[in-house]
Amino acid sequence: MLHDIRVIELSGPETMMAGRILGDLGADVIVVEPPGGAAGRRLDPFLDDTPGLDRSLTWHALNRGKRGITLDLGKADGRALLAELGRSAALVLETADRKATAPRADVAFPTSTVRCRITPFLSTGPKRDYFASDLIVTAATGVPGITGTPERPPLFYPVPQAMMEAGAEAAIASLAALSARDVDGLGQDIEVPARLAGMMSALSVPIVVPANNPELQRTPARQRLAGVALPGIFACKDGFVLVSFAFGQAFGRLTQRLMQWAVEQNCLEARLGAVDWSTAPQQAEKGSLTAEDMRATVDAIATLCLRHTKDEFGAEARKRGLLAAPLMDMRDIGQSPQYRERGLWSSPVTVGAEGCTVDDPARFAQFSNYTIDVRRPAPTLSQHTAEILKTDLGLSSAEVQALFVHGII
Repeated sequence: MLHDIRVIELSGPETMMAGRILGDLGADVIVVEPPGGAAGRRLDPFLDDTPGLDRSLTWHALNRGKRGITLDLGKADGRALLAELGRSAALVLETADRKATAPRADVAFPTSTVRCRITPFLSTGPKRDYFASDLIVTAATGVPGITGTPERPPLFYPVPQAMMEAGAEAAIASLAALSARDVDGLGQDIEVPARLAGMMSALSVPIVVPANNPELQRTPARQRLAGVALPGIFACKDGFVLVSFAFGQAFGRLTQRLMQWAVEQNCLEARLGAVDWSTAPQQAEKGSLTAEDMRATVDAIATLCLRHTKDEFGAEARKRGLLAAPLMDMRDIGQSPQYRERGLWSSPVTVGAEGCTVDDPARFAQFSNYTIDVRRPAPTLSQHTAEILKTDLGLSSAEVQALFVHGII
């Protein structure tokens, strides 16, 4: 798709996802790091839990398909090389200024170059000077405020979610700008705040609260019936499963099937299985479906779930057509026969000096008319520096050596 597009990625944790997506779509992505390595190389998890510049599994997952070069952008020669390399680039991806790369704003690119910068917050907003940790950005999205239960602290993501979402949104914004560039030949300056990108996970929060509605609170259940909380997650033999109590003409029959299964398993009284669950809210309002009935129903579903493993529960849910599914952890995803069959995992890639192999996510999406190929693993530190300086910028071996001796590369 993007075989004629070159992307210069001034590597930061926030740019990695964007560069990976554009590279998967065929772009030639050159990732630029300081001589000591990009911050993304220091993101866990690490191979065998042993840190190292080429052992970050996050780095390997998000930088596959790219070529890597080191440049000290704190020095004039480094910035000059970046400007020269940028003459052939359609797009430059960058993050908010950090100490090691603060002078990057001094680098001039052609007017046809699209520049996309990922920032923690809007550079013109009141939080522009906030410390840019993913924890703070995620907290500012509003998502943790509605996640978890009221009696416990907010529940945060186990991965840098705001960073990932900002990268994905930056890829989309960049594609839009590149499309416009095809028409008028002009570049654009794009700013993608990680906070706004992360707010996409907050669903209605950005709309509900500013519209003078009460602030949403964390609740132990997504809905209540006859005053009884209806949980959405239940424990099973080897983990957890998601079960939705749905009502109305469209979804009530799905709940009906769930209750019939519970009756068959002797978990629920037959009379509750015979309830018309499509009209359950109306029955609760009239008092014909009581709080005691609902507590018995919730307990029955909890017992039903505990009798099955995630795989057993998922298979039965598919067979019966239930609004329910197992909650998958990363091990489940890695072992999923469906994902394997659909080719969502590539051949093992080599990580670390020991030559260990690990499975690598093959693609971010499956297209019907385009195949994302695994062109190369993530670059080791400075892997393609000499190649790019010689073939793309025409430098001699002696000039490349001089740059190394003086710490530019």
